[in-house]
Amino acid sequence: IASDSQENDKMENAAFFQILISFFIQSEFHEHGAYLVDSLWGVARSELRDWETMTTLLLHESGEEQDTTCILAASVH
Repeated sequence: IASDSQENDKMENAAFFQILISFFIQSEFHEHGAYLVDSLWGVARSELRDWETMTTLLLHESGEEQDTTCILAASVH
């Protein structure tokens, strides 16, 4: 059961990042990834610190690697 729960969490976090990256790309925040991450830190800290999911997204070439890297770097800061 713990395995199913962990897998579900990973899927939810992947969906969170896909939505966040889409918003980041479509918005005018393109040059302000750190501000976007800072604004979400209080409500999505655990998701933003899920570097394993972000790394997995980076390894799957989607054309959004630069944006994912920007968000990853801002969340590490």
